[in-house]
Amino acid sequence: MGLIFLLLWSEGALNSTAEAWEAIENAIIALMGEYPDKPNTVAGRIIQLFLLVFGTFAFGAIVGKVSSFFVTRALLQEEKMTNFQDHIIICNWNEKAPAIIEQLLEADKRHPRDIVIISASVIEQVNELKDQENIHFIQADPTHHATLEKFQASQAKAIILLADEESEGPDEKNALIALAIKHLEEIPGQQKDIHVIGELVKLDRHRHLKEAGVDEVVSAREYSSGIIAQSAVFRNMSLIYQQLLTYSDHSNEFYFIEPGKYPNHLYGKTFPEISKWISEESASHLENPILLIGIKRGDGEILLNPRWSYFDKLKQNDSLIVMAFHNIQKLE
Repeated sequence: MGLIFLLLWSEGALNSTAEAWEAIENAIIALMGEYPDKPNTVAGRIIQLFLLVFGTFAFGAIVGKVSSFFVTRALLQEEKMTNFQDHIIICNWNEKAPAIIEQLLEADKRHPRDIVIISASVIEQVNELKDQENIHFIQADPTHHATLEKFQASQAKAIILLADEESEGPDEKNALIALAIKHLEEIPGQQKDIHVIGELVKLDRHRHLKEAGVDEVVSAREYSSGIIAQSAVFRNMSLIYQQLLTYSDHSNEFYFIEPGKYPNHLYGKTFPEISKWISEESASHLENPILLIGIKRGDGEILLNPRWSYFDKLKQNDSLIVMAFHNIQKLE
């Protein structure tokens, strides 16, 4: 206001209403960052330059305050949803992501869990997914330790690393994320084996992901070649895999029944004996018949329909692999 008054005085506009309004208009234009008509006097031109510089800083500060307000609001909203437990994290985004989320929702339909998607790029065309309260989209860099720690990666049930197709090296980026995740496992007081599933693009990078800490490396190209070959030998074989890999109320899927969720009297029994007991038990599950497929050893080894020479008796840390329409919470 002082500069504007000095501008009016230097231009001799204090005694004329018309000249005063013209000088005030020029002052406002200068404050907005534009250069108006030049004043008549040297002092007026100097004052106008001061107004121009002052206006740039003043409006920059105002814009900064407004931006800070909205950023703070966004951070506060984000903080409200950071207390996750036993959730699933998906890092990166590609065309497979919507189908994966759909399958996760279908698999956990009876007991919904939070799904957190972390992507450095903006995720578009997901309006129908954003409407679901247990799906959370986060724009952040998943290769940073702080990002993973902020969204409780150490408390997650599993972390899925999708191939970032916009990245020059999607496998290398997933290796960096895996290293960051494994770093969280070593935090004192929070030690936990975080299960990591990584999508592989180049088959020769398989070892890189495993050494970085990815527990399960999945290559669509590798699986599809086997399905195509088997479908050539046995017609419609691909339909069987499609049903087994699709969660729905009308198809069978594979499930693990972990130790403690099946009777203790099964310990020490052979595979045929366990299979016979489950077949008899399945008679009471008319809407969810159960079929024993194999055994998962305590060290993670998978034995499907094992031979006698590979599997003798069930041990206390073994899990049952069954096929059923729905997940089995517990076998009595």
